[in-house]
Amino acid sequence: MSRHEYKKQQILLAAGQLFAEHGYRVSMDAIAKAANVSKQTVYAHFGTKDALFETCIQSKCITYRITENEFNYELSLQQMLVEFGMRFQSLLLEEGVKQTYRNAISQLESHPDLASMYLESGPKNTITTLSHYLSEKLARESLNLGIDMEDAAMQLLLLFHGRAVYFANLGEDSQESDEQREKYIRSCVELFLRGNGLL
Repeated sequence: MSRHEYKKQQILLAAGQLFAEHGYRVSMDAIAKAANVSKQTVYAHFGTKDALFETCIQSKCITYRITENEFNYELSLQQMLVEFGMRFQSLLLEEGVKQTYRNAISQLESHPDLASMYLESGPKNTITTLSHYLSEKLARESLNLGIDMEDAAMQLLLLFHGRAVYFANLGEDSQESDEQREKYIRSCVELFLRGNGLL
């Protein structure tokens, strides 16, 4: 890694931590101090505070991005969806993911483009990835869902949020055990499969 790239990563790391802790109101002076660089160096790399904030959000979305590698086509549809649902819900409960979501929506009125970028890098990517898995898996097994694949993916993803994520986004702990969360995810998958004539 070049010195230039190293400095950039150093700034991103410090800014990401401070934005997570204090939101958009954190000063560029504080970011420079935490990164152990001058404020001029921060501006040289990112131009504006807005650009740095957006880069941090996008970087977090990429870090937590769900990929095709999440899916094992050898497993039954039901088993794979349960496993994915558990991983997806756990991902949404990670502190870094919750902070990224809160940062994105906290600037909705003043920086609508930021929320749009978050939507593209995070949720929309997940919808596309899950809908691709559903399309491929159903095609391999000669099954028909009867609804648009992206709608199907959206149904599942919203179900998978559950009480745990809904409460967490409001700063509360649902107090659910891992066993309770798994039981809930299993019920979501069963509801989805039965409702679409696949069970």
